[in-house]
Amino acid sequence: MVSVASIRYRPFLLFRSTALNKDYGTVELTTVQGPGQERALTALRCERVAYAGGRGICLSSGAGGLFSSTRAVVFDADFKPLYTIPLQGYPSRTSVSRDGHYGATTDFVGADSYATAGFSTRTFIFDLRTGRKLFDLEQMQVYRNGSRFEDADFNFWGVTFALDNTHFYATLGSDNQTYLVEGDVATEVATVLRTGVECPSLSPDGKEIAFKQRNPGSVVTWRLSVLDLATMQAHPLAETRDVDDQAAWLDNSTVAYGLAQGAGGSAGSTSGLSEMSAGASIATDTWEVPADGGGHPRMLLAGAWSLVPAQS
Repeated sequence: MVSVASIRYRPFLLFRSTALNKDYGTVELTTVQGPGQERALTALRCERVAYAGGRGICLSSGAGGLFSSTRAVVFDADFKPLYTIPLQGYPSRTSVSRDGHYGATTDFVGADSYATAGFSTRTFIFDLRTGRKLFDLEQMQVYRNGSRFEDADFNFWGVTFALDNTHFYATLGSDNQTYLVEGDVATEVATVLRTGVECPSLSPDGKEIAFKQRNPGSVVTWRLSVLDLATMQAHPLAETRDVDDQAAWLDNSTVAYGLAQGAGGSAGSTSGLSEMSAGASIATDTWEVPADGGGHPRMLLAGAWSLVPAQS
C-alpha cells in the first residue's frame, strides 16, 4: 500500500475493496496507469461509492439489511467526511454530477434485488455543497409521448448525470416494464425516452449510455448493452455473463463492471445481493469490455467493486 497523497494528484480510479481481509469494504485508490500496482487506503468504508468534481458519496448501512439505517456520507477531495445524510434500506446505487454539485442514491426498501418480484426502491437527489436532500424521484412529474404518466407502483433507480450537471438519466420501473427517463433537477420533471433500459451510465462524451438489458426467459438475467442517444438504437456487448451492476465508463470506448469472483455471475444477482444485504462478505472483481460490441472481456482490477474513474 502507498499513501493517498501519492495517487490522488494523478489520474486514478476509486473503488470499494472486496478482498476478503481486514480492509474489506474500504474505499481505495489506484492509478489509471497500471491498475492494482499501487493501491492506497482511505478511511471510508462503503457499500457503494461515487466521486466527481471534488465531491463524493460513501453509501453504507448497518447490519440490519433492508431494515438498517443507511447513511450517505458526503466527502471532499481529501476523502474527509463533510455531511452525513440518514436514509433507510439497503444501499444499491450512487452517483455524482461531474461538477460535484449534485448526488444521487438508491436504496432497496422492499425485497433485496432487482430480480425479485415486488422490490421497492427510494432514490433521492442531493445538493452536495450543502448536504441537503432535494427530492425523491417519486415526487417528479413524468411525461410519456407528451402526456402525464402516472402509476402507483413507480420505482426509480440508477441515476447518471448529464454533461450539463443539472439533467440526469435514470430507470423508471412500472407494471413489470422498465423505462429510460431524462430528468431535470431544477424543475423535477422527467420524460420517458425508451423502454427496456436499466441502470444507465452516460459516456464521458455524453453520446452513449451503457446499461443492463433484461434477457428473455422466466429467470431474470441481464446483458450489458450500449445505447446510442442520437438514434436510440442499442447493441449488446461482448460480455455474456449475467451482470447486475451500474457500469462505469473508463473512457469513450471502454465499459467497466463488477462480477462475483469465480461465480461467472454478478455480485448484485439475486443470491449475491441477498447475501450482501444480510451482512455477508462477497469477493468481486472489476472487468472491462469494449463499448462497440467487439473484443472480449478482460479483468481490470481484482478485489474491486463500485469502481469509478476520478473526475476533478
